[in-house]
This record gives sequence, structure tokens and C-alpha cells, in this order.
Amino acid sequence: MADVPVLRLDGVWKGFDRGRDRVVVLRGVSLTVPAGVLVAVLGERGQGKTTLIRVGSGTLPVEDGQVLIDGQTTLGISDSGLSEVLARKVGVATRLGPAAKIDVESYIEMHLGATREYSWRSRREQVRRALREFDLAGTEKLMWGELSDTQRVAVEIAQAVVVKPRLLLVDDVLDGLGSSAKYAALGILEGLAKDEGCGVLMAVSDHTTATRGEQVHQLIDGKLRLMHHDPNIISIEGRRERAEAG
Repeated sequence: MADVPVLRLDGVWKGFDRGRDRVVVLRGVSLTVPAGVLVAVLGERGQGKTTLIRVGSGTLPVEDGQVLIDGQTTLGISDSGLSEVLARKVGVATRLGPAAKIDVESYIEMHLGATREYSWRSRREQVRRALREFDLAGTEKLMWGELSDTQRVAVEIAQAVVVKPRLLLVDDVLDGLGSSAKYAALGILEGLAKDEGCGVLMAVSDHTTATRGEQVHQLIDGKLRLMHHDPNIISIEGRRERAEAG
């Protein structure tokens, strides 16, 4: 049986009212993100990358088409049902940081608390583990404004993956980083895909960063154009099936 992608967009349309005008941002966009694969979407500012990420996360309703997360459609699902799916299966890293004035430790712990299945002690232990893994020891009580750009990227990724999601969505968080910090962050994303089996969709603004994706799409004028696709891509489930068969 064919692998079920962790994210699938089928003919998605999305627009916004701006004054008297209607601006269409996504025009029949279709995209799949397999488990264990890093997919990049390249686009200039204002081309709709953030809209694409929000649509993929299930938090922004579409006007036409459908969004499936791990094979489950977001169409018609209740708010509570959608919240549960997102808490368990989806991690999102943006450039915005926490909405409330909280420290790093509390920010990372928020995602764990949303699943309602971890005890306080378990949450704290997982947060400490995430801080060590992402080289953030010593930042526990720092606020967002006290972090460096590199630390902010690490915190965003840490809070997004602390529940070990099936799908990680990354909204242009690498933009503006120095080369060494950017490559280190890309290495983390590649490791999450290959080692943890997480499907990763990253929206980026520069071509060099985009080429690290196993699939590369360009978003322009509301449409996706495939720029690169590795014909040897096999999702993490497919790799395991081949290994077992061999």
C-alpha cells in the first residue's frame, strides 16, 4: 500500500479581502510532504509562504480544495478535534515567538501541555531534554527579547518538535542568520526528517537554502512550480518496509 503523506494539499485556493479588493494568494495549490522527507518552498516576501504554512497547519481554513494531515482531512472537523490533531501531530516554527510574555522554558512546555497526556514532571523533563539537544542550556528563564537570532531559531524549532510531531512546518525562520548558524539549523531539520521520520515543510526566501530540500517548489503568483524532485525519494515508512523485505 502506498505511503500516506503527513501533509497533502489538493487544489487549495485561499484569498483575502483588502479594502474593496479581493487578493487571491493561493491558486489551486497541490503539494505532498512524505514522512521522513524535507520539502522546501521558495518564494519572495509577499508571495504567500506564510499563508501556505498556516493552511498546512490546519489553522487557516481554505476556500476550495482540501488539506489532509496524516491522512485525516481538516474539512468539517470540530475545533476540539482539530486542536487535538494539531497538538499531537503538528509542530510549527515561525519568526514570531510566543504570543504571551513567558520565558523559554514555559514556551517550550506549552506544546506539551496542549496534548493533555503528560504529567507536570514529565513535561519538565522533556523540556530539559529539548534544551540540551538544541544547545539552549542556560536560556530557561530568558525572555524572547533577550535571545540572539540564533537562539530564537533554536527555541522555535525546540518548541515545535518537543512532542515529536509527524509534521513540522517552518516559516522562514532561517532568514537573516549567518551562514554557519543557518547550516547548523538546516542540519537539525534534515536530522529530524531522516532520523525521526518527521515530514518537514520549510518556507524559505533564498535559493541556496531551498536546495537543501529533497523536493523544491517555487511559489509565485499564487501557484507552485516544482523546481527539483529527487526521483530516489522514499518516505521513512517505505525505507523501513524495504529494509524489512531485504
